[in-house]
Amino acid sequence: MDDDDRMGAFDAVMWGIEEDPILRSVIVAVVALEGAPHREGFRQRVERLTRVVPQLRQRVIGNPVSLVPPRWETVPDFDLDYHLRWVALPPDENDMTGVLGIAERAAEQDFDRDRPLWEMTVVTGVETGDGASGSAIVVKLHHAITDGVGGMMLAATMFDLTPEGADLGPLPDAPEPKPSLDPLRRLSSGIDYQVAETRSALGDAWSGGMDAARRTLSDPVGSAASAAAFALSASRLLAPASTPMSPIMTERSLAVRCAIIELPLDGLKAAAHSVGGTLNDAFMAIVSRGVGRYHAELGTPVEAVRVNMPVNMRGVESAPVRGNSWVPARFALPITGETPRETMRALHPVLLAAREEPALPVSKVVYRLLSTLPNPVAAGIAGGLMKGTDVAATNVPGPPFPVYVAGARATCIVPFAPKGGASLNIGLMSYDGTAYLGLTIDPAAVTDPDLMVACVAEAAAEVVASAQSEPSTP
Repeated sequence: MDDDDRMGAFDAVMWGIEEDPILRSVIVAVVALEGAPHREGFRQRVERLTRVVPQLRQRVIGNPVSLVPPRWETVPDFDLDYHLRWVALPPDENDMTGVLGIAERAAEQDFDRDRPLWEMTVVTGVETGDGASGSAIVVKLHHAITDGVGGMMLAATMFDLTPEGADLGPLPDAPEPKPSLDPLRRLSSGIDYQVAETRSALGDAWSGGMDAARRTLSDPVGSAASAAAFALSASRLLAPASTPMSPIMTERSLAVRCAIIELPLDGLKAAAHSVGGTLNDAFMAIVSRGVGRYHAELGTPVEAVRVNMPVNMRGVESAPVRGNSWVPARFALPITGETPRETMRALHPVLLAAREEPALPVSKVVYRLLSTLPNPVAAGIAGGLMKGTDVAATNVPGPPFPVYVAGARATCIVPFAPKGGASLNIGLMSYDGTAYLGLTIDPAAVTDPDLMVACVAEAAAEVVASAQSEPSTP
């Protein structure tokens, strides 16, 4: 058994906390299509994908009391037809509402953990606005396989740039299951891994400490200020926060409601540029104003909500699909600004500070150390960092041009990211000139989901419209 077959530290901790089902990490995505994909051609493409990405043919093997991360093991009896399904919508639910119903059930249900952690459902008979018949693909993937950016890299293997598609040649060989280790060798391998990982994590901490010592000798005043800033940063990122800041979005459940909001990508970018900001500033202004409006409509205005926002740590040169490469930035998102432009200006320094927290890289070391603890202990610590989140928000760029799936043109690509203990997750994905917001809502926390969707949609329209006003000095 190779240690490369083990989960990364962050993935292992996130896997372990799922002993609490509220913290499940199930990613769902919906790809709407013109017409339907060619059945055998699509099946061949998915077959190829499972051979290119080994974890699509692997299950997770672990032990709740083990001190080493679980490992990935290729299943000997992989059955593609279990994971890839075709269903037709009934005539009375033959629109995107029916598709979203399938996505909601997928998000609510756990995986069969004796099998690889993904499912794909092709939904046919979807009526489009012009009366034509389309289809959709509902993809369900466990977060341990990859993150949002890696998921788009994975999806690129399925997409074509033309309806005819490219000739990819013969299928690669399917991964072969490795022989199982006997209990003694398994124990020995686990001990070796544990020792190496602990040394590595402590070595990173020691290296950081030595660098800090050298800076202290050369610049004692500046180093003292940096140390104070680092300590404050660490306390913000790593302090337990099990109570939401929202006074009304406090309950949690396994139930899920999904909704889609679309808006012009150019309009969103123009709104951000009008105040010298970024696309993420405009996106988070929508989150702030939408969630703030929801609270105001229910008579409980708030000044801030706690947000969990992933910060991508993938390198440009080496960006593997496998596993996760992000760290969570937790911060209080102000509900502020009379106008959308005032909100974007106010949020810009907040978001910049959140992405540049001095202690953010140390989060990876913390999760490596957590992965060396027994599952219940690590899960308790990590869960304490997540359960007080009000809103999760993620922003993933998609293809800027049309793509095709087995001959059918994709008309939209929408992510529904896991709640992960939050009352809702709002994900932004851009595709072919349109920005799509996928809302994953816990109806126990957001007791009026339709109102929340309406509030976020109104906020999105306001932010886009703000670009039409006269630009001012940033």
